[in-house]
Amino acid sequence: MKVILTRDYEKLGSAGDMITVKDGFAKNFLFPNNVALAATPGNIKQMEIVKKSLIKKEAKNIGEAQQIMSVIDGLLLKFKVNSSPEGKLYGSITNKDLAEKIFDLKKVEVDRKKIDLEEHIKEVGIYDITVKLYKDVKATIKVEVKSDDAIIAPQEQDAADENNESQQQEKTGDAQALPPTASNENADKSPEENSLNEQGSTDNKKDD
Repeated sequence: MKVILTRDYEKLGSAGDMITVKDGFAKNFLFPNNVALAATPGNIKQMEIVKKSLIKKEAKNIGEAQQIMSVIDGLLLKFKVNSSPEGKLYGSITNKDLAEKIFDLKKVEVDRKKIDLEEHIKEVGIYDITVKLYKDVKATIKVEVKSDDAIIAPQEQDAADENNESQQQEKTGDAQALPPTASNENADKSPEENSLNEQGSTDNKKDD
């Protein structure tokens, strides 16, 4: 039977299109879900009016999408974040963050759901991301994520502290193991003993 689509439906067509489908498919799915109407003379006339309105709306949507594309296509978004020395972010960058950054730079509102970010950005680097503005109208933005300051994670900081403490203990042990020098020995003696030692050394030199 012939039906008229009331809205765009993948693999069937666009709103206002007249198509032929099986009776069961139309009665059990298309009609109950308001996807199509029977192609009666009254419905055909009504859908012609609706289709003209939809064409105007479609042209407007495409025009707006193309205008946004001309502004953001090739746009570079820069983020400075806290990360580990390995470049792992303490947190993540989401499509909401990207949409807000676009607005800050270009004063253009982009629905975050149209930013094709498969998963949140969790590492420093450069990313090319597609923005699906409307149907075939797409833009590509570049996202550059750099580390502001490499912050040591708590467990890494504990390990570094333990290593420094171990090195300090080794240095202390080495200092204690060194044999006493002559100056250290004399420092432990009284001034009278040091004077006698010096006098004896002088007498020995005279005998020689």
